[in-house]
Amino acid sequence: MSGAAQIAVVRTAAAPAAKAVALKASPKWPDVKDDYVVRYDGHLIGRIRLGGERYAQGTTWEWSITVPMAMPVWANGTGESRDACMKDFTTAWGRFLKETDPARLDRAWELERAFAARQQRTGMSKTDAT
Repeated sequence: MSGAAQIAVVRTAAAPAAKAVALKASPKWPDVKDDYVVRYDGHLIGRIRLGGERYAQGTTWEWSITVPMAMPVWANGTGESRDACMKDFTTAWGRFLKETDPARLDRAWELERAFAARQQRTGMSKTDAT
């Protein structure tokens, strides 16, 4: 998507030969600012957004990793700015890759593909489902 915000690049031991892992953030909806989906290697892996009324006039940003599997308690958080959330998300994603068995992550990607196929069969859009 053009104009997509780039999230930092992190090097992790989990990546083959310490390959750089690039995360990309893009607006969830074209006409809504301050709400981003995060992708890694073609997979939707999370969200970064400005918090709503729960956070006193929407001044706190929140982030979460949303891979289709049980997530550790540290896979979400809040920050004072979008940039702080992007940094925290990137750090958490590097930790997630390091601590998650590749076979388990492959199963999560299979589930993601099955869900996408079901969406196509039922005519549901990606925006409707997320």
